[in-house]
Amino acid sequence: MYFVLIGVMFLGCGRDELELPEQELEGLINGKEWSYKSANGYLQSSDFKYRVRFLSSEESVSDPCTLPSPSLTHVRAIFKPAVGSFFVSSQAIDNNQVEVYFEISTSQNLKAQSGTMEIFAIEGQIIYGFLDAALDDENKVLGSFEIRLCN
Repeated sequence: MYFVLIGVMFLGCGRDELELPEQELEGLINGKEWSYKSANGYLQSSDFKYRVRFLSSEESVSDPCTLPSPSLTHVRAIFKPAVGSFFVSSQAIDNNQVEVYFEISTSQNLKAQSGTMEIFAIEGQIIYGFLDAALDDENKVLGSFEIRLCN
C-alpha cells in the first residue's frame, strides 16, 4: 500500500481553503469492510500524546465526544498532534511516529505494522488529515479524516 496524494492544495489558513483528498477513511478490519463516521481524541499522557478513536459508520452517535470508548469495531491511533508526516510505528516514542490499532472488540486489537499519517491542519479542536495504515490484507485503512479533540 502506497501513500499517494493527488489534488491536494493548500491555499492558506482556514477550513474553507483546505482541500483534503476526496477518499474518506475506509478499509478492512478483521477481513470485514469498515468505514469511518467520525473521530474523537483524548489527551492520554503528560507529554501531550492523544488517543484517537476513528468511529465506525455503524455507530449511532452524532457527537464523537459522547462516545469515548466505542463497543463496535474501530481504528485507534496514539500520537502527539502536529502538522506534518507521521510513520506507523510499534510504539510512538518520537514526535513523527503514530501507533495504529485495529480494534475488533474490547478485548481484541491488532497493531498496524506499516503506513503513514499526514496531518494537514489543526484548527481549534479539529485535526484534518490522511491515514494509510496496514497490518496485512485483512486489516488496513486508507483515507482522509477529521478528529475532534474532546478535552
